[in-house]
Amino acid sequence: MTLQMIKFGVILNSRSAAREAVLRAKQILNGTVVSNDIEINFSGVRILTPSFADEFVKELRSIYPNNPVKFSGLDNNVIKDTLTSLGLVK
Repeated sequence: MTLQMIKFGVILNSRSAAREAVLRAKQILNGTVVSNDIEINFSGVRILTPSFADEFVKELRSIYPNNPVKFSGLDNNVIKDTLTSLGLVK
């Protein structure tokens, strides 16, 4: 299942916004069969702060502990650097 992060905005920048995004993502994922990886696609997102990324991924992993989380749409260096700094991508 792929989550298009652009649906949550082009600027993803706070823990509170991440918590709201996780609730919406949960609604999206619960409407489908989540049997494999959860792909988080950042295409179109301009800014991702460490606080948003940390909160969003941490909460998503706690809700779906048996589903690996993968990332795509990392052509924006700001996004890639944020995820790298948190140890989420190499």
